[in-house]
Amino acid sequence: MAYAPITKLDNFTGEEDDTQIWLNDVEKAITANGWNNAQAMQAILYFLKNTANLWYQSLINKPQDFNAFKAKFLRYFSNNNSINRLVNAFTIMKQGETKAVTTYLGCFYQNLRQIQAIDANYFTAPQILNQFICGLCSSILQHVRPLHPGTLQDAVTCTRDFESAESEANHAQAVNLVMNGSSELDSKLEKFSESINKRLERYLADNHAIYQSPQ
Repeated sequence: MAYAPITKLDNFTGEEDDTQIWLNDVEKAITANGWNNAQAMQAILYFLKNTANLWYQSLINKPQDFNAFKAKFLRYFSNNNSINRLVNAFTIMKQGETKAVTTYLGCFYQNLRQIQAIDANYFTAPQILNQFICGLCSSILQHVRPLHPGTLQDAVTCTRDFESAESEANHAQAVNLVMNGSSELDSKLEKFSESINKRLERYLADNHAIYQSPQ
């Protein structure tokens, strides 16, 4: 016979749910309905769906009361929720077109360390390497990817070398632009001055008779 709770509870899938909020709602329902351990566990199992239900079914030693269930539940899903959030942030992390490589690296390593603190084997070395390369800005990515770096350190070295070379090239280009711009301006001023002088000479020649003193 299906259990019909008096206080409504939301399903818990273990995917996008907030673990602590759901547990708080369960405890309120237990208190409001006066459930004993058997009734509480029956209600809880009714609302576990998808990943959460698979997790419970996979337990060898299934909890017989709510407190035992709560301990196992929090140990698994609190970490699971945390790592899901970290992994989501990690996989969408991008350098962007304006962020320096050093800044991107700092964010990348910080997020990776947080994930590995929960599960050291969550990502393989090739996955970490690919994630780092895919997050690079387009101008660096198109130069680093064809080099096929074999390790994360190789990719970091290639990235830093390219950024350094690009920075030097941009500096040289800027200096060259300033120098060429100055020369071009001088040339234009010189031509303008020559044009004014020629017009003045023609004007004076055309009006020479007017300004010439009488003999």
